[in-house]
Amino acid sequence: MKFAVIGLGQFGSQLALELAGQGHEVLAVDIDERIVDEIRDEVTHAVIADGTDKKALEQLILTGLDGVCVTIGEDLAVSLEITGLLQEMGIPDLYCRVLSPRHERLLRLMKVEHLIQAEALAARQLAKRMGIRGAARHFALTEEHAIVELDAPASVQGKKLVDLDLRGQFGINLVTVKRGGEDAPAVLGVPSPDWILEQGDALVVFGKENDIQKFSGNPR
Repeated sequence: MKFAVIGLGQFGSQLALELAGQGHEVLAVDIDERIVDEIRDEVTHAVIADGTDKKALEQLILTGLDGVCVTIGEDLAVSLEITGLLQEMGIPDLYCRVLSPRHERLLRLMKVEHLIQAEALAARQLAKRMGIRGAARHFALTEEHAIVELDAPASVQGKKLVDLDLRGQFGINLVTVKRGGEDAPAVLGVPSPDWILEQGDALVVFGKENDIQKFSGNPR
């Protein structure tokens, strides 16, 4: 897929790199030459351009892309101006980073469909991860369900999976086990019922947030 990211602050640069890392074609745009040079070798195209200049935007040939992301990080007026110009150009799949409640209200009045709540989302994800003892990674799938990587609780170490009955006891499913530590972790595939968990194992589990918290030893 093909995307453009306009505004290469910390969030915009990371978004561009993540998209590129997933194999997508990425056009990264910023008015700051230094920032563009820093990311140039990591994305498909990196261009120095003023997003508030309609002629400059038109020269980027943004129509036909799978998504254009306005990720300006500080200036509400600039973000709104770029968004308005992109709408005038008929860009259909427009994503905009929300900078404040006022900014969000204005974007909704402009009928922008895809709003990026970067800070709020990061805070929610961090709060959920902090609420699960030993959690290293947390991927929310819905408001209730998540995939979480966490340290094997002491209560399950040295025991066979068949004896633990994670689904029956906790309502969670074990997806896989990582062993070997952060330096050289090995993903062990789908564990068999006779698999014995060890101290230092990292478990990747799926289930409801509350059930995973109870399993981790930190019930709500």
